[in-house]
Amino acid sequence: MQLDAKNRVTLDLCSSRDSITRISALLSEAFEKLDLPEEATFDLKLAATEALVNAVEHGNKYDERKMIRVNCEARNGAVIISVRDEGDGFDPAGVPDPTLPENILKEHGRGIFLMRNLCDDVCYNEKGNEVTIVKKIPKAD
Repeated sequence: MQLDAKNRVTLDLCSSRDSITRISALLSEAFEKLDLPEEATFDLKLAATEALVNAVEHGNKYDERKMIRVNCEARNGAVIISVRDEGDGFDPAGVPDPTLPENILKEHGRGIFLMRNLCDDVCYNEKGNEVTIVKKIPKAD
């Protein structure tokens, strides 16, 4: 996978589990080319995978006719990843807190929590079908 001259890449894939695996591998390749610190790479891979799973499962509901667009770029000391699906969107504020006792044993609901705790910024577009995650990368000593 090739980053452009501005350290950007855009990927479009159908909504399937295979696409999640494929995009995750391509993003890992991009992070290697950016020579990111190991901890930042781990955080970004996990956060991006959570965003991809949410887009495929909740946004596009595994409809392989619907696409996922992933943009990744490195600029101004940060890596910015956006994931957009073709679903109806949702209200992120309406997602229950997975750390509350009544939600601890639920199988779903931790992806947004993980993204928010692994990255420096997580925001959604107005419709709720695109998430942008930002991870600041510390300068090497």
